[in-house]
Amino acid sequence: MRSNFRPNIRLATNILLVIGTFAIALKITPIAEVYQKKNLCIKYLKHQIDRDKLIKRLKIVKQANPSSICDTILKS
Repeated sequence: MRSNFRPNIRLATNILLVIGTFAIALKITPIAEVYQKKNLCIKYLKHQIDRDKLIKRLKIVKQANPSSICDTILKS
């Protein structure tokens, strides 16, 4: 009984590490999306990307004003 205890503990520890790693990755994903949008808006306001590329990447309608949308994104 004692000989199987240590490998079982190692296996359980490894499983918990994998679960913890994926949990952290899933929590970071929405934060990364927000910062990607902020970076796009900063590039747009600095005239590094054009209006059409911003609209395509942010998936907004063409009638929307990108400057006002970027203002709300940067304030959040």
